[in-house]
Amino acid sequence: MTAPRAWVEVARRIRERRSIVLCYHGVAPSGPLDDPGFLRVNPGGFRRQVELLIEAGFDFLPVAQFAAKLGSEGPPPGLAALSFDDGMDDNHDVLLPILKEYGLPATVYVMTGYIGCPNPFMPPESRARMMTADQLRVLVAADVEIGAHSVSHPDLSMLGREACLREMVESRETLERLTGRPVDTFAYPSCKYGPAALAAVREAGFTAAVTCHGRGGWSRYELKRSMITGKDGMASFLLKLADAYEPLFDSRPGRVSRVISRGARRRARLLAERGGRGRSRDG
Repeated sequence: MTAPRAWVEVARRIRERRSIVLCYHGVAPSGPLDDPGFLRVNPGGFRRQVELLIEAGFDFLPVAQFAAKLGSEGPPPGLAALSFDDGMDDNHDVLLPILKEYGLPATVYVMTGYIGCPNPFMPPESRARMMTADQLRVLVAADVEIGAHSVSHPDLSMLGREACLREMVESRETLERLTGRPVDTFAYPSCKYGPAALAAVREAGFTAAVTCHGRGGWSRYELKRSMITGKDGMASFLLKLADAYEPLFDSRPGRVSRVISRGARRRARLLAERGGRGRSRDG
């Protein structure tokens, strides 16, 4: 599939002036019943997004290599890093074949306390799980960078330095023991952190740490990412590439628009849920 020319031109203009780090969670077919937080991006949508970046001319790097390109004013323009938080099993089953198909690098951030367990962010009836140790090793063998994402996914902005350090070091040591590879970068759980977490991530010896949700900048330990969800169409995806989505979302017009459209969005969710229940009965 080829992206519409207008989208490609917009993405090329973005690539000429900035670099991007994208934050995903899962890539798999899903609906509001089994993925109420829209953490998964449909495989077709993910393909369209990466094809747009490829056509626009972005150079893809894992996060550690991206961070190595940082200068005093940030990275040079035209770089793209794909990152995936938590370690969901679809990163192995669905994402990895797509990465291989396009020859793309990526970074997967794993919370080690849930390796091989049911996915704590999905309803039990979804049967979604986190990757096993063997699946993680398959990713590493395919040259996917593995990063640390804590042990228990706590809010690090609420913890002291010692507790933050323990979550960071234990997660990294577990991953290095399982994969036999160094773990160089860290992702703050839910993109939340404070002074104690910043001190701890430096003390732990990571080369970089990433955040999202409009937080951070081009500082090595507050490296900003744009969060991509299952709700993003191409318009919001392009806004996020341009680093314009969060300012617009938080603006007064953005808030007014969400209030006006709330009823329509609620009706759309109800229709989708009814459709999902109908498919479950039919299947």
